[in-house]
Amino acid sequence: MKAATTTKATDDGGAQGRDIRQAQAWAAAEAPTIWLLGKTQAGKTSIVAEIVGRAHDRIGNGFVPMTKDVRLYAFPEERPVLRFLDTRGLSDVADDDPAADLQHASSQAQVIMVVARVDDLALEDVFAVLKPLRAEHPEWPLLVAQTCLHQGYRRSDRHLLPYPFAGDDSDWALPGLPDELRQAMLAQRQLFARLPGEQPPLFVPLDFTRPQQALPPSDYGAQRLWEVLERVLPETVMRLRASASVSQAEQVRTKVVLPWTLAAVAANAVPVPFIGGLGSASLQASMVNQIARRYGQPATRDQWSELVTALGTGFVLGFGGRWLAQQGLKLGLGWGTAVVAAWTFAITWAIGEAALYYFSERAAGREPDNEGLRERYQQALGDARRRYEQRKGQGR
Repeated sequence: MKAATTTKATDDGGAQGRDIRQAQAWAAAEAPTIWLLGKTQAGKTSIVAEIVGRAHDRIGNGFVPMTKDVRLYAFPEERPVLRFLDTRGLSDVADDDPAADLQHASSQAQVIMVVARVDDLALEDVFAVLKPLRAEHPEWPLLVAQTCLHQGYRRSDRHLLPYPFAGDDSDWALPGLPDELRQAMLAQRQLFARLPGEQPPLFVPLDFTRPQQALPPSDYGAQRLWEVLERVLPETVMRLRASASVSQAEQVRTKVVLPWTLAAVAANAVPVPFIGGLGSASLQASMVNQIARRYGQPATRDQWSELVTALGTGFVLGFGGRWLAQQGLKLGLGWGTAVVAAWTFAITWAIGEAALYYFSERAAGREPDNEGLRERYQQALGDARRRYEQRKGQGR
């Protein structure tokens, strides 16, 4: 038993040694480093996943240790163009030594990104590290990602669209901003305003959710984050976009089509004819606008009409007839609502796929083929039904 234990300890030590050597090689690479400061569950890993275009779980497994409580992530792994230094468990580990973290950051970081839930004002441990760091390096840009905006929503609230936050005092005058969120955001920003430094912090309100939460878009504020990063690291952002391995179409499906589809299903689940149906139709139109915006096309309500025209009269008549029939089915309590959910998922997903093709063609300077568009829509309907059944089988 002792021999086995010794062998395992040796293996673990060897793996840790390899990790540390890899981290040291990444640290020596000619690539800027963003130091991530924040508590556990503040959303640091989600932000890294968004920036590099990777799945959340792959990011979490990609950090390697440099010290007991500091980890490094580099992207791409072979020849990094950007690195993230993560203080692990800040404010949650009783024996954290800020001085050790400062030493690592001072020799490597060029940008500080604080990640804090928007309703969290207990940031004393974050400021304990941040204040001396800002005093020593007042020229470093400071980004503050204010995450989990939906924690300040009422049950009926949805994201303000299009994304309205500028990160300055104009945010307080935004119409429709929930009072609880407004107060939390202001109180947190006032804490950061007291910090030393040559430039004031750059605030980026974010809400990265899972598609299953049906709070579209699931990467709310991502475009604003890119804009801020491009301001402080222009060359790096260009290289990052070239290095991202996930295709734009797949990102649109995951971050736009799926969340809006699930939101439309939730809206149409209201067991009263017409009320939920109108809500789901509005969400479908919003989804089309979001997809158009992703491809750099004018994001207006006219985009919905433009797509419907391209899909043809058959789509209009079929959609209208099915929509009326589905609203009538709601009177069949239980089974009727289940049928409506399956239909809403399929039709919304198919519209999203059609819009994805349509606007990607426009973005490439090509005129979409209407016949090909209608074929893609029909194929997507079948695929969506299978997706829906699969999700039901998985209990999601």
